[in-house]
Amino acid sequence: MNVDDSPLEHIRTQKRYELKWEQKTHRKKELDRNRAGLGELHHSIGVIEHISEQEIKGLAGRIKRRKRCDPLDLVRLSYGFQQSRENISHFIRTTGAINVIVKELTGHDYNLQLLAAECLCNLSLGDDVCCEKIANFAGTYLIALAENPNCRPLQQTCFWTLQNIVGSSPKGSKLLFTQGLVDVLVRLLSTVTDQEAADDIILTLELALNYEQDIEPKIIPQIVQCFVEKQLHPSSLRLLYKCYGLMHNDLLLNGSLTCIIRQCLDFLTSIMDRHLPTHAASILLSIRILAHHVLASADCIEHILQYQLHKSTLKFSTLFNDCAKEDMLPVCKELLWLLGQIHSNGGIGNNAELLESYLVFDNFVEQIAVPKALV
Repeated sequence: MNVDDSPLEHIRTQKRYELKWEQKTHRKKELDRNRAGLGELHHSIGVIEHISEQEIKGLAGRIKRRKRCDPLDLVRLSYGFQQSRENISHFIRTTGAINVIVKELTGHDYNLQLLAAECLCNLSLGDDVCCEKIANFAGTYLIALAENPNCRPLQQTCFWTLQNIVGSSPKGSKLLFTQGLVDVLVRLLSTVTDQEAADDIILTLELALNYEQDIEPKIIPQIVQCFVEKQLHPSSLRLLYKCYGLMHNDLLLNGSLTCIIRQCLDFLTSIMDRHLPTHAASILLSIRILAHHVLASADCIEHILQYQLHKSTLKFSTLFNDCAKEDMLPVCKELLWLLGQIHSNGGIGNNAELLESYLVFDNFVEQIAVPKALV
């Protein structure tokens, strides 16, 4: 079977398409709001309905000759790039035009920087060749601006551009990796405090890990270490699970990573009073991360049971039955497997007494109601 036709590649392609569509629709609202503070442009953009291919050619030639961009030039180009790939292709074929946008991105006028970043962001909706050119001419600047949390709209727009490139362009991604993108992302992840910015960093890393053959093996444990002793969110659970799939189980025996067990249990506790189907994916990921630890060592089972008894807040039987009532069968299936591992391996040796104590608190053996579909 051709690699390009494999189910995995099909899933990745679909995910990239969905990512671009979601970002395109969400980004338009965000960038319109950013632009609303740019004075007379707010009225001008209101009358832009369609940018033709001829207009794109004319604008590309104009900014190339003048070696600079007016704000309205950038807005019209940005809208044109969003409207069709043909517009993007015509612009990219104008040698030197992209350099002018990059020049504005690196200038000292914040408004022009933001408009130039938006332009490159929408330009990155193009094909692999287009994304490779953006990475080549603007990659180092996009990475540097993404490191600056003081200008959040500009930082976010640069992250969107990087995500578009990494999510759809193998050649562009390799260029960004050589420019130090992954190291910068890990450094940012280890210090970020704003959850919205963290989500941007995490999504970019998640996409980058699709090219695991281009990522140094030492990077994966470094990413996991960034989450130790921090509250877990849906985005962090996604990235953690992806990292666990790329790590050797021996690395999970690192003492500091037992914190992740506690954090997953705390996350499950935190969603018990919420609408569970809304959090189905995150619940499933938490269970799978716990399963990785259980498979790595029986000591992890001891850690789970001790923490559960110490906190005395989360009962696996309650979680299972609540998920079963909501017909969350995939979650129930994997939680049932995890409980089976805890029961069969937790009753061996020194853990036998601990398991008995836990079953007094939460007798999941007798108290869970298994849906007929799983029997």
